[in-house]
Amino acid sequence: MYSTVAQILKLLPEYEVLQLADDHAAGLIDDPAVTAVLEETIEQADREIDAYVGTVKRVPLSPVPALIENLSTKLAIHHLYLRRPGVEEPDTWQRETTRCMRLLEAIATGKMALGAEDGAASEPSQGTASFTASKRLMSRRTL
Repeated sequence: MYSTVAQILKLLPEYEVLQLADDHAAGLIDDPAVTAVLEETIEQADREIDAYVGTVKRVPLSPVPALIENLSTKLAIHHLYLRRPGVEEPDTWQRETTRCMRLLEAIATGKMALGAEDGAASEPSQGTASFTASKRLMSRRTL
């Protein structure tokens, strides 16, 4: 998994996570049923991430880039809201989900990179500039 239950709890208060994930009113985050729901939403988020990132990198990603960890956590929260019919996802989370999906699309189309591979340093490209021009019309003699 790209993210953890603890990371979800950093972004949402525990009482809200329990409202979204506690189907049996256990009242405890550590309850196995609650943990299973949270892990399933993380897995759903990770499958979406893999679908996008898999077009440009081998998945599952290891080590997990911080950006992917963050996207996984936020998309898992989105999936928590989707589980509860009648509970509307707040506008801020809807906008954040849209932003996350745009980032994944940018990664999939090559407009955004995840960074260097494990153990490698990210280096700027050593490309050179080149140009083409039409034939010269005037010179010092023909001026």
